[in-house]
Amino acid sequence: MRRILSILLMCVLVLALLAGCGNTPAKTTPADTEKPAGAADTPGSSTDQSVSINIWTNFMVEADMLQKYADMWAEKTGNKATVINTSIELEQFAQATNTPDGPDGVFGVPNDKLSSFAAAGLVAEVPADFYNDEDYVDAGVQASYYEGKRYGVPIAVETITLFYNTDKVKTPPKTWDDLLSIAKTAGGIKFDATSIYYDLGFVRAFDGYIFKWENNMYNVNDIGLGNDGAVQGYSYIQKMADEGFITADITFDIAKSSFENEETAFYIGGPWDVDAFTSAGVNFKVAEMPSLNGRPFATPVGTQVAFVSSKSTKKDAVWDFYKFLIEEASIEMYEVGARIPAKLSIQKQIQTDEITEAFMKQIANGEPLPSVPELGHLWVPYADNMRLMFSGQITPEEAAKYIESQFREAIELMHSGK
Repeated sequence: MRRILSILLMCVLVLALLAGCGNTPAKTTPADTEKPAGAADTPGSSTDQSVSINIWTNFMVEADMLQKYADMWAEKTGNKATVINTSIELEQFAQATNTPDGPDGVFGVPNDKLSSFAAAGLVAEVPADFYNDEDYVDAGVQASYYEGKRYGVPIAVETITLFYNTDKVKTPPKTWDDLLSIAKTAGGIKFDATSIYYDLGFVRAFDGYIFKWENNMYNVNDIGLGNDGAVQGYSYIQKMADEGFITADITFDIAKSSFENEETAFYIGGPWDVDAFTSAGVNFKVAEMPSLNGRPFATPVGTQVAFVSSKSTKKDAVWDFYKFLIEEASIEMYEVGARIPAKLSIQKQIQTDEITEAFMKQIANGEPLPSVPELGHLWVPYADNMRLMFSGQITPEEAAKYIESQFREAIELMHSGK
């Protein structure tokens, strides 16, 4: 009996083991496992999707050309870029970035607008390894900083310099004293001397300045328009007024017309003037600005910059696109729109003429007007006091005092919100 019971127990155990084996779950593979909702695809997997970016530009002439390069970049990367030519204003841009098809960045906007966009929190900081400052024109790099941080990428640079009528002047003057000496018998010089845009070099030649530049930022509390150097600069400008070269009513248009009609020997202007003088049949050349007080004459350098929207979710793609444009499109931008590249290595690749070379030399001596919102409050007090000085109502010393004090008052009102 015991033997029969033992056999029965063994059979029961065997059946239990067999049943357990039959209920073992099947092993799963990663392909069989469902991905959690919202999980991202692994980079480089077959489920990767291309991105589409929208780039605004104020470049009108070059817009179609930039789209051509955008299509080339798209073919190379599998992404898509749409270049839109539009006027670029702060409020418009801020509103548009809140829409699904809003701009991911701007390629081509004057550097004086960059500070306002950055101050409003609309601009992403440039990645540290995107470019080296020393590879670009100094003024273009300086124009790309705001509050000690890089927010812009320099694209193209421009400035003003000296035009001279070759029927009246055979050799361009090397110094301002030489220029005035020649101008007395050759037909004179005209420019808008009531504007800091044209007067910057006179102020800087004697160590005056608008705002102190240090640590890659402007100290808006340190104004140098009323110091001794600024007084010397204003005194030199007053000397030209005393000798009859300039008056308070000379505007940009009057100065340009006088040179175009071959009345004056010298004119201070930019690349935008070349076509008009050529069409008018003026025999002219362009030269680097004469030195003053033994120093190169600083002129304002305007820089067209690119920036990425801080609200863009596709920043990496935008930076990649910008790098492609700078390396591949800069030469054609010069050929199509006469935009002098800000990158030094590309400047060496463009086919230049004497006019472009003169502007490039002057750009190397120039500096940007401060890219800070406070600058906008300088134009009126500066012009008003220069007119008073030219008319003999105030001295250069008084002009310096009033320009700086009125500028400070305007900035204080700005910051007070009044």
